[in-house]
Amino acid sequence: IINLAKESGAIVSVEEHLIVGGLGSAVAEVLVQNHPVPMELIGIHDQFGQSGTPEELIEHYHMGVSYIEKAVERVMGRKNQG
Repeated sequence: IINLAKESGAIVSVEEHLIVGGLGSAVAEVLVQNHPVPMELIGIHDQFGQSGTPEELIEHYHMGVSYIEKAVERVMGRKNQG
């Protein structure tokens, strides 16, 4: 993770899980202690679960491709400001 942060200068984590206490939180913890870079977390925010097809749920929780692309644009914008 640290090497990827050094190489890319920014990180976007994506997980089909709650953000709080999830993969993104663990990655952020490693980065803040070793090599801070702009970061975006894609995942489920603190809310109740829903039922639906995987595709419907991915879109409902803003984890689809278009949301990932927007997160990358945001994080790259912050990277380029620094």
